[in-house]
Amino acid sequence: FVLLVSGAPAGNDDGEGERVLKLLLAEGLPVKQAAKLASAITGAAKNMLYERALALKN
Repeated sequence: FVLLVSGAPAGNDDGEGERVLKLLLAEGLPVKQAAKLASAITGAAKNMLYERALALKN
């Protein structure tokens, strides 16, 4: 008897990356560092998160 289970489909969950980014920015982290950490946590593209962080700061 064999049971195959796959993981959740890999997708860009921009909402999760943005949520983490907002939390990091709220803690006072610089934009560059917040984008880098949010990328490491969520797997989202660092450049996309950096651009989003700049937009949120303005």
